[in-house]
Amino acid sequence: MGKVAVCGSITADILGYGARLPRPGESVLGRRVLVAPGGKGANQAVAAARMGASVRLVGARGDDANGEMCAAALARDGIDLAAVVVRAGVPTGVALICVDDAGDNQVMALLGANALAAPPSPCGAAVWLCQGEIPNEAVLGTLAAARADGALAIVNPSPIHAIDADLVARFDLAIVNEMEHEALAGRLPPRVIVTRGARGAVLLPSGEEVPAIVARAVDTTGAGDAFAGALAAGLAEGMAMPAALRLATVAAGLSVEREGCQPSYPSRAEVERRAAGDSVV
Repeated sequence: MGKVAVCGSITADILGYGARLPRPGESVLGRRVLVAPGGKGANQAVAAARMGASVRLVGARGDDANGEMCAAALARDGIDLAAVVVRAGVPTGVALICVDDAGDNQVMALLGANALAAPPSPCGAAVWLCQGEIPNEAVLGTLAAARADGALAIVNPSPIHAIDADLVARFDLAIVNEMEHEALAGRLPPRVIVTRGARGAVLLPSGEEVPAIVARAVDTTGAGDAFAGALAAGLAEGMAMPAALRLATVAAGLSVEREGCQPSYPSRAEVERRAAGDSVV
């Protein structure tokens, strides 16, 4: 078991499911709603914990019902919440998510207390991981904590341009999708993993490709977070990069077959069974 520290966002996800996504200025009728714990930081922490890592989450939430729901869910996954600050009188972040019948989504993240997340302190982690739904000062603090711990520093610069590009380039490894890779061209660390959905992932600069599993997409929301958290867990326990990438692609693939973010994330046993018995794309 390796130790992963995540500095990132905590939100309550409100997901609406319908036949198709609305166009600008259009209203469409949906079929059902799901309210669940989310946030890129919390999602990645849960994904790492379910792969067997010891996980510490650093962030901020409000003192409201959404914050209590998120904290309770994180605690059930055994995540260390000692560095999650409760901001009195400030709402917990919320993500508004529309999902269509193909599993594609539109997301609007409302930061709430996440905008007040403070820089973390070193904690002896093997891997530090952060994303773009927190202040740049907290991202910079994540990098400093990783250097103090002698840890691998991973950044997931999403949403695009939420993190200063000069800061992104200082990390050891970046995890980006194809849109983010294009937007940040020339301003990424020496090592980059590009996630490509159903086409798997590619490690740069080597060009090594890892195929995705065959999956029936129900909801792709949070699949990138499942990938990042599982990858961090694999690397923290000492896996070589190819094995950690395979762990991450299988975890992400399984997640799209279920609704929601954290509710969709598989256990390590599920990932290992699927990796052993499933064909690949």
